[in-house]
Amino acid sequence: MAVNEPAMTPADQATPKADTAFSVRRRQGRDRSVIQVSSSVSAMDALRARIRTQSKKVAVHIQTDLAAQAFIDDWTTPEQQNR
Repeated sequence: MAVNEPAMTPADQATPKADTAFSVRRRQGRDRSVIQVSSSVSAMDALRARIRTQSKKVAVHIQTDLAAQAFIDDWTTPEQQNR
């Protein structure tokens, strides 16, 4: 530990829970606040799985809703460029 560094509190030393995707810890040092964000490989895998699930729900919605299909068709059609 450096000379001017404050001692770590038990909250600073705590390990993240297995079910949380990220752990955020805040430490006070002299005149500043330090926020530490850490993640694990399993947390990143869980986040990617959640994103895949949500993307699949959006794709199903677009396939089943005519208004959503029309929007996507219009949105993905390039506009003519006059030069």
